[in-house]
Amino acid sequence: MLFEKQTYQQDCINNINQAVSDIDFKNADYSCLADNLKTIACDNNYHQFEINKKPRLDVLMETGTGKTFVYLQTIFELNKNHKQNKFIIVLPRVAIKLGVVQQIELTKQYFYNLYKKHINIIDYPKDNLQRIQQDFIKSDNLQVLIMTNSAFNSIKTNNINKRFEGLIAHKSTWGGIASKNPIVIIDEPHLLKASKTTEKLEQLKNSLFIRFGATYPADENHKLSNVVYMLDSISAFNQYLVKRIGVSTIFAPQETDNIKIGNIQPKVKFKVHYQINNQLYQQEIFINNDIGAITGLKNYQGISVVKINKNKIFLSNGETLQPDLKYDLSDGEITCMITETINLHFKKEQKLFKQNIKALSLFFIPNIADFRGDNARIKNIFTKEYKKIRQRVYRKSTDKKYKKYLDQDYKDGVLQVAEGYFSGDKGTAEKKIADGIDLILSKKEKLLSFATPLRFIFSIWALQEGWDNPNIFTICKIATSNRDTSRRQQVGRGLRIATNQQGRRLTFDFNDENPHKFYDINTLDMVVSGQEKDFIHNIQNEILTSSYSITGDTINNDILKNNGLRDREASHLLDILEDNNIISYDEIADDYTLNSPILEFLNNHQDKISSSRITADRFDFIKNLFKQNHINAITDNNKKSKKQVKIRPDKFKSFKNLWESLNKKSKIVYQNIQQQQLIRDITNNFNQEPIQPQKIIIIQQKYNSQTNEIEDTKERSGNKINFFQQQNKSEYITKFAEEQKLPLHFVISLFNDIDNNKFNHNPQLAKSVLIETIKNKIHQSMITSVGYKFNQTSIYANDLQDENGKLKNNIQYTLLGHFIDEDSKPKDEFLYDSVVYDSNIEKQSIISDTTKINNDTITVFAKLPKINIPTPYKTYNPDFAYLIEKSSGKQLFLIVETKGYEKHSDIPEQEQQKIEYAKIFFKNLQKELPAIQIKYQTRITGQKLTDILGEQ
Repeated sequence: MLFEKQTYQQDCINNINQAVSDIDFKNADYSCLADNLKTIACDNNYHQFEINKKPRLDVLMETGTGKTFVYLQTIFELNKNHKQNKFIIVLPRVAIKLGVVQQIELTKQYFYNLYKKHINIIDYPKDNLQRIQQDFIKSDNLQVLIMTNSAFNSIKTNNINKRFEGLIAHKSTWGGIASKNPIVIIDEPHLLKASKTTEKLEQLKNSLFIRFGATYPADENHKLSNVVYMLDSISAFNQYLVKRIGVSTIFAPQETDNIKIGNIQPKVKFKVHYQINNQLYQQEIFINNDIGAITGLKNYQGISVVKINKNKIFLSNGETLQPDLKYDLSDGEITCMITETINLHFKKEQKLFKQNIKALSLFFIPNIADFRGDNARIKNIFTKEYKKIRQRVYRKSTDKKYKKYLDQDYKDGVLQVAEGYFSGDKGTAEKKIADGIDLILSKKEKLLSFATPLRFIFSIWALQEGWDNPNIFTICKIATSNRDTSRRQQVGRGLRIATNQQGRRLTFDFNDENPHKFYDINTLDMVVSGQEKDFIHNIQNEILTSSYSITGDTINNDILKNNGLRDREASHLLDILEDNNIISYDEIADDYTLNSPILEFLNNHQDKISSSRITADRFDFIKNLFKQNHINAITDNNKKSKKQVKIRPDKFKSFKNLWESLNKKSKIVYQNIQQQQLIRDITNNFNQEPIQPQKIIIIQQKYNSQTNEIEDTKERSGNKINFFQQQNKSEYITKFAEEQKLPLHFVISLFNDIDNNKFNHNPQLAKSVLIETIKNKIHQSMITSVGYKFNQTSIYANDLQDENGKLKNNIQYTLLGHFIDEDSKPKDEFLYDSVVYDSNIEKQSIISDTTKINNDTITVFAKLPKINIPTPYKTYNPDFAYLIEKSSGKQLFLIVETKGYEKHSDIPEQEQQKIEYAKIFFKNLQKELPAIQIKYQTRITGQKLTDILGEQ
């Protein structure tokens, strides 16, 4: 398996290094930790978290983003930088432990190449006490003791606490461990609270604790605090670090006329799901509504709603209704769910097989007996349905390689594609079962190989937390949720980004930073019963509530305070947003409803926000809370048709040539970049920068104990520092090249030319100036040397057309923008029948822009789906395209980038540089299409379209 440096993982490790930078580990002096954490909090806007004096660091990382990899590298870093060589990794369950041991083995060579040493692990209780006593307590080598809850809870393994004669000074093996002041890493801390393990760990008074988890306990003593790094759910989705989630809900016919409760909005309303004559219905019920009158259910005639609480509905007949936490599914319902899962699996498998990716599916089932034993109900249903569907797929497939892959499904007439892991499987004597468990838990690379037929994994709860596999693409949830395992944890088993047969992670970068390509591979489908009809809403709410940013359609004082705002700040912000019509107060819900994107308002009106109540240094923190989110990465497969907007075919007829011109596949090409000239330009600029020598001042003071005063203060200058005498120049240059992602030979040549004395004057400032100079000069050099090459074939499957160039009827609105205004009507010339937008300037353009400008006429305009113009600064996508009929009879294709800024100078530099490349792109496209007049412009807030056209 291949491992690559991920920026977010390195940021976490760097923060941990910064937090412990001044700690005296030998004497267990952690007094500087709180101050270091305050600096990190200011640098990273972690103001909503408490910082206390506990010798503990908390890392919040979303499931599937590589926590294990991060804490393994952290061990190497703390060993390298602080000479720490004793670590304990505490894990809640055996399945998680086996995954960690496997990860250590998989990363062994990768970390050896970086640090020239291996982690020596002691797997207790698999390895005996003697190994701990000799290697961990008496040896000075790098040792990692791996333990689970059972190390303290089991009678068999509790010998670790018993007196041992060979360790007289420490009395017990645990006492000997404590004497080494080991650094303790806790994985999944919410599963360890209030356990005997926690009690024992608290005896390690001199140890530093580092907790890693996506979920933390809520109780005061164990809650998330001392946060050294945060990558919450919304951030993981925003940065394309995890798969998209799709949910398929299976509503099977039921014989009762009971109602199911879901989506409760306290004090206001709730949703009911029910069946009449095997037909599914759902309704919203408000306070005082007659349930029977609305639903038609005889059992509820004349019964009205009196009160709605968070988890309970009070009825006029004295009874209450609650959301069902447990349910039993009939064989018919289970068959429907399994059939849907197998169909989804085969649909993905055939597509992914061509891309060299193996697809796996995971089933959560109620009981072991449903899979093991003579009458394994669910396994029997699966086997029957799999054989039936496989036969159909095999018959229809024309792919010889894929059919050969399916030929492995049977061995000696026995189906090989499914296996399970359950807590009771430990020590099983049956070889086939033992081999299957070994594949699931310990041999990830083999499981992901096409040579292994196992593709369907069954479990109860043992794999619901901690275990995961990057190629789980479908999860079927037949079992009822339990209170201890959240939906987010269950979904997390398949969130990790997929890998191919070469072990390469198919990341956003690997997919050309194209969201459609990324999600075409990295989508996890959940199949759930109609008994959990609100699963999509519940998983969304769990993700939102576990994230430390403000998302959704409503906002209130409590939400702001829970995210780190003070009382006065929250009230002041709400007042300003309401005064500017960004939010409106809803008296019934006692909430504020969003009218416009808050982030856009904050970007343009800092002057209105900043005051004595919200200081400038708090403004960036508040703005960060409203970061744009990709919560549409959670999709309801049952409602996809409702998220479509209609494409107007009469308008597309005129727009077709423009769209196909814009949609030509292109790649960026560089011509005649003069490296030596570039080095000379960087050198000249850098050498002219006035970097003054830093003064080193030494102050000597004496304390007179008699008078209790400081006396005889002396101040003098210290010796000048030769930076490259103190630091190895070759190592510095290599690290600089790696950090800035520049070719090493280029950086070596550059450092040979620049004035190195400036690094003696002020190393930090010199480095900063050099980086900025390099960026600017590379951009200037590229902008004069860049060009675009276009594919001559313009018709291929895209967001508006199929592979034959035929217009699609609809487009999913999220491909166009984050907001849809169903109350407003777009201009007749707009390509779509609905108002879809990302900012207010876009919304106004769609609703109210004039279409008659002097003697010219806009015949059609459109908000563009992703066309992804390649630039050195990642891909770029303009917002609008206009087809204009000129008074001369000629056509003008105008492409406009809308920016929600008051002035052009407010546009961030990197966005401006992307715009410069876009200008070159359209200039090159004009040469390719001389018969079509093409123009590209930017438009800022308040700028009229007539002004834009006046620039032509």
